[in-house]
Amino acid sequence: MPETHFLRAIVVILSVSLIIAWLFRKIRIPSVIGFMLAGIAIGPSGWALVQEAQVFNLAQLGLVLLLFTVGLELSPEPLMRAGWRLILVAGVQVFGTLLFVFLILHLFSPLGVFAHVMIALAVTSSSTAISLKLLSDRAETASTVGVLVAGMQLLQDITIIVIMLAVSMFFASGSAETSLSGVGMQLAGLALTIAVVFVARRALPRILEEITHYGGRELLTLFAVLMACGGAWVVTLLGWSPALGACIAGLLLADADHRHQLVAEITPFRDVFNALFFATLGMMVDLNEVLSNLPFLALLIAGTMLIKTVIAGGGVVCAGWPVRIAIQVGIIMSMLSEFSYVLAIQAHRAGLIEASALGLMISYAVGTMMAGALLFPVTRPIATFLSDRVSGDAADGGDIIAPDPSLQNHVVVIGYGPTGANLARMLKATHVPHCVVEMNRSNIAAARRAEIPVIVGDATRMSILKHAGIDSARVLVVAVNDKHATERIVAQVASRRPELYILARSDFVNEIDRLRQLGAKMVIPQDFETSIEIGAHVLRQFGIPDNIVEAQIASVRAGGYAMLRGKATDRAATAELIKVLERTATQTFYISRQSFACGKTIAETDLRARTGCMIIAVVRSQKPTTNPPPDFRFAANDVLVLVGAHQQIEAAKKILEGRPTTADGTDA
Repeated sequence: MPETHFLRAIVVILSVSLIIAWLFRKIRIPSVIGFMLAGIAIGPSGWALVQEAQVFNLAQLGLVLLLFTVGLELSPEPLMRAGWRLILVAGVQVFGTLLFVFLILHLFSPLGVFAHVMIALAVTSSSTAISLKLLSDRAETASTVGVLVAGMQLLQDITIIVIMLAVSMFFASGSAETSLSGVGMQLAGLALTIAVVFVARRALPRILEEITHYGGRELLTLFAVLMACGGAWVVTLLGWSPALGACIAGLLLADADHRHQLVAEITPFRDVFNALFFATLGMMVDLNEVLSNLPFLALLIAGTMLIKTVIAGGGVVCAGWPVRIAIQVGIIMSMLSEFSYVLAIQAHRAGLIEASALGLMISYAVGTMMAGALLFPVTRPIATFLSDRVSGDAADGGDIIAPDPSLQNHVVVIGYGPTGANLARMLKATHVPHCVVEMNRSNIAAARRAEIPVIVGDATRMSILKHAGIDSARVLVVAVNDKHATERIVAQVASRRPELYILARSDFVNEIDRLRQLGAKMVIPQDFETSIEIGAHVLRQFGIPDNIVEAQIASVRAGGYAMLRGKATDRAATAELIKVLERTATQTFYISRQSFACGKTIAETDLRARTGCMIIAVVRSQKPTTNPPPDFRFAANDVLVLVGAHQQIEAAKKILEGRPTTADGTDA
């Protein structure tokens, strides 16, 4: 029965994909390669475990669900973060590749102009599903490379969607020759679609909110699948590609308030969609045809990836990023995408390319995807190797501005993101000499507006660090969100100046030991520092004295956060330290203009008699006065050094602040 054959095909695809993907994960090869190899193995030209008639339908189903998630995750955030330079890079990548491929086809291919345009568009597109999955698996979506790739693919996918919409309208009849009345019908359908989209953008967020409120996870997942399949079905009524409809349906929900919840609910299914689509894509590869055209296909795949890498990387360099980043981005953008398959199918339906050419096109697309996924783990070593051989400081990313020659004994801050910017502001406010090394143009502009000395360039290159005065610096702070760049910077500087105090920021605790081995004196893991800060605020809410809170923080940070990392700590020493601090304490108190004690003498406050707390020093204009006399008068901005038991200090602080207290020092 047909139902039995269909279910058998699903079971075979998922079983073989699971086994091969597990094996590839075990040997640390991207699982997407395993999915496509599984498809090739069980496809009609392999073991023939799946019937040829079922392959296309399974591919359509997988593609519909996959492109729905792609549309749902097309967020404008990367574009907003990178600004106009990202538009420049994406424009160079899309139109540069399109023009180059079109000219090559026009010179050497006997196909018509429309076929050349369709094939060029297919080559231009880069896989969003593969690249973002690989970046996510390596926790690099927030890195410079990740932001650039996500932003470029956002603009690229929007461009391809618009072109696909136009192609679907023009070739809706399945022929390259479309009558005037047919075009009129398609324009009417487009107008109706725009009206539906306008209404849906207003209605869908409310519907989604109701489903989230009353339906929970079960209905939310059901709603997502309904939107994907419903969008695909609706556009087929106009003769358009169902995958295009699914992607548009995802785009309609991309700005909803509950979008992230919807993404979270369907994320477990996304990998299933990936496996199903890429496995069925592999099944469409004809092994006999591949083997008979292997030299030509290999040359075509290698040439395409090289050209796409050069064009995309050239755009990145033109926009001001360094060669190292450009090469990584170019390699990731070199593989063809799931949209390439859609465009190839559309061209075949319109009679622009024959079935044999379609098969060759699919094999070619699968080849670039597999090669790109295989190259992904080594993109950074390749980029580092090639960029190190590019001579001249201009390759490092821009107009290098030498710091003030008088900078000595200063702080070099790598990165002007939130961490680097806050540190630079503190250093400026306290008159500590410093400079910042940055290569992001928007961050550079922000630093210059704040009058922060900035060196434009890639800090992984020693020539840039020399311009920042690393040889005369006292402290180096690495505050970039690129794990591998951080490691390289720390290793280079520690090798050159082992005595330099190097402080590095890390995203995860498992990076601490590695950075310490490379030479960092202190590593601040972002996730642990957040938990420590939360814990400190909670303790203070329960009235725990500040010095006890500080002791707890110090004990947690001791030994490179060993306590939180589950490593052995000297608990006895920590406990003894806390006991000592519980018996006596030293705290400071700042006198503001609004303080009760401002303008009063020590004798007038009579703190020692009333609370037992002593004032052992007063710091005024950075000059301490120890053992101040009873007639010493407090002024605004004075800092008092208080000594006593915790209850005594708390009672003294209440008096200094002007809060009413009882005889025992507690709040009245």
